[in-house]
Amino acid sequence: MYTSLNAIEAAKQPQIINAYLESEQTIVAFLSDPITLPFSTSGATVTDTTTGQRIRVTSVDTTQDCHAVLVGDLQHLLGARGDWNPADDATLLKKTHANLYQLTGTLPAGHYSYKIALDDDWDGAFPTENISLVVPFGGARVTFSYVPFDLKTRQQKLCDSINEPREILPLSSARLQINLVQVQLDEKPDVTHTLQLALRGYHQGDVIPRNVLGGEDYTYYGSDLGNTFSREATKFRLWAPTASDVQLLLYDSESGSPTKQVALERSEKGTWYTEVTGDLENWYYLYQVTAHGSVQIAVDPYVYALAVNATRGMIIDLEKTNPAGWEQDSYQKLAHPVDAVIYEIHVRDFSIDASSGMTNKDKYLAFTERGTKGPDNVSTGVDSLKELGVTYVQLLPVEDFGSVDETDPHQYNWGYDPRNYNVPEGAYASTPHGTARITEFKRMIQSLHESQLGVVMDVVYNHTFAIRISDFDKIVPQYYYRTDYSGHYTNGSGVGNELATERPMVQKFVRDSLKYWVKEYHIDGFRFDLMALLGVDTMRKVSQDLHAINPHVLLYGEPWTGSASGLFWRQLLIRGKQKGMGVGVFNDNIRNSLTGSVFDRTASGFVMGGTGHVDAIKKGVAGSIDDFTEAPDETINYVTSHDNMTLWDKITASDETLSEADRIKMDELAQAVVFTAQGVAFMQGGEEFLRTKDGNDNSYNAGDEVNHFDWSRKAKYKAVFDYYSGLIHLRTSHPAFRMTSADAIRSNLTFLESPANTVQFLLHGDACSDTWDKIIVIYNPNNIATTFNLPEGSWNVIANQGQVSTTVISHATGIVVAPAISCLILYQNKQ
Repeated sequence: MYTSLNAIEAAKQPQIINAYLESEQTIVAFLSDPITLPFSTSGATVTDTTTGQRIRVTSVDTTQDCHAVLVGDLQHLLGARGDWNPADDATLLKKTHANLYQLTGTLPAGHYSYKIALDDDWDGAFPTENISLVVPFGGARVTFSYVPFDLKTRQQKLCDSINEPREILPLSSARLQINLVQVQLDEKPDVTHTLQLALRGYHQGDVIPRNVLGGEDYTYYGSDLGNTFSREATKFRLWAPTASDVQLLLYDSESGSPTKQVALERSEKGTWYTEVTGDLENWYYLYQVTAHGSVQIAVDPYVYALAVNATRGMIIDLEKTNPAGWEQDSYQKLAHPVDAVIYEIHVRDFSIDASSGMTNKDKYLAFTERGTKGPDNVSTGVDSLKELGVTYVQLLPVEDFGSVDETDPHQYNWGYDPRNYNVPEGAYASTPHGTARITEFKRMIQSLHESQLGVVMDVVYNHTFAIRISDFDKIVPQYYYRTDYSGHYTNGSGVGNELATERPMVQKFVRDSLKYWVKEYHIDGFRFDLMALLGVDTMRKVSQDLHAINPHVLLYGEPWTGSASGLFWRQLLIRGKQKGMGVGVFNDNIRNSLTGSVFDRTASGFVMGGTGHVDAIKKGVAGSIDDFTEAPDETINYVTSHDNMTLWDKITASDETLSEADRIKMDELAQAVVFTAQGVAFMQGGEEFLRTKDGNDNSYNAGDEVNHFDWSRKAKYKAVFDYYSGLIHLRTSHPAFRMTSADAIRSNLTFLESPANTVQFLLHGDACSDTWDKIIVIYNPNNIATTFNLPEGSWNVIANQGQVSTTVISHATGIVVAPAISCLILYQNKQ
């Protein structure tokens, strides 16, 4: 509804949709209607409405953040690894001016054709037809120049030059129209002041400080963000560079009005600081932040304790949260990451069912219980994990998340909607009030460590539960999140936002948070949700940080995004970008080859007898060293995780006519591949007794009925459990399955000739310090028994269909028959 004629007229006028202060003297503005350039600076004004002063505009020009790659014949000559590969620096045109991209290289004499590919369409190119370039006798230095104007209308100019510039495509007109403009200022504005940009013919718009905050003036390197408690005084420091006022609101209880209000003072590098004398232990606090005329109440992002449901931050003495003996607790120390066998579990799922035999159902403390029993007296809980033989427990998100009311025991969620990154979720504590969540989380870790089980946290630093109402956005609007020039939050996570970890203070927050969990909670590793979004630079620094604290720390994550990201594509940590970083990535290649695409319920993979998967299986077995890894510890081999269907459900969905016996064979074969492949082994909790979610492939909020661990299935399918356990103990007992380098794999793993749609390989155990001289592994997914030729000598069969034994099952010489849908493992010692 319009309240005046002026408002109606303003609405008809072209708008400045959005404007960002990108550097100390540069504004980038997105316009509703294209502007015609050149544009007179007399028609542009920037007003500091806080002081009423105008800042002189020195230019209004084009700007375009795009990426152009030279492709075609010239790619290889200029050092590229493959056609149409945007990751090749050699063929990426470099931005040499605000609106000019160039690449220079020396070429031999010849006739060449080429195109330019843009990052918004790698399958297309501009122009659509090849361009010819003739390099004269003797060769020459060639420069390619590219001017991107408006990518939507393809008004561009492309040149190449040997001696004289050659214009390949002229501009469509001498005057350029564009929606995105760069406004250069004569002086540096104050980021705490409100700025308005006006262009003649356009309705004015506010300017939001964004990338300017990444400058050195606003990058704080100290380690005291948050509150620092002592009996004598508590210190508070908040990074809020755009704020004009920050007030500390102190409360002596979880509810009620503020007991005390204290003003913070502006301090160094965009921070605000105050010190409050006296003992504030177990008090609560919030920040009242005024920025650009808006007043917001926010929880401190660095806070280490919370009121129930994260309504307030809490001031605590962290030492008092330590359980007895905490000082003696230490990290899980394996010799090498490939020694890990990771077991993924949701805290609530593990114990909530009546069949669990556990007292502290759905709580951290369930992991402290021993001697628990289920139906038919089977072991449950941590005792079952020890019986199974896994070495690490990976917990689905346990950082405070926003989707459940911590006081309602009936609410359920996986927790991939983080709210406060440095505090354990309160729903899994005996009470969400006070510090119980912290102490009980530490008791869980201590208990698992006592059982020689490491703890990996599934962390979600790629997005938050919400925007605008998030504490990040309340304190520094639009800094912590990636936004495009039109002001929209980009959606690389697929759930509405993504954290801008390439920005210094966002990256610092992530690094500080992870270091805190390692130091304060003795966390052994992290699984990063949508790790591609965190970026190469951030993850490299994270790896350096955490390995400096604990050289044995496990780091791995998902090398993909949930949707198109606002992060520069070369920073996306996709498969292959992790090489040499000390970080592993989930191997969805082996997953999809084993059971078919997770996006097609009925797809059949290798273990269902599907064809065309042998090469992918072989690459996975060899630690993907000839695929996307530099070393085997960079691949996390798995067949299922919490996402998509369970293994049992996927096999069932692929062919509902299958007998239960055949489905069990397929299930066991799939895990046999995972546990005999080079790399790091990973499994979804409950698969060892054929966990089912009744076909639900996204059970994040489906509740206990779908997600619970039904421990009665362990009693029903104890033979399957024993098979899994046998595979795991075989793997952890024999280093030939856990080679630590690509060179070792290339020297000691050989694929042997085998019948169609099967895999057979030989491991030289003696060279890997194994007690067995040679080992043969055979995968037969076909529905008929198949004969395999064996190398010379007598072989001991240690694993056959449905059985992994600690003693020899049978002997074979010359040939061996693999039953339908089976894995055979044989060994030979020196004669």
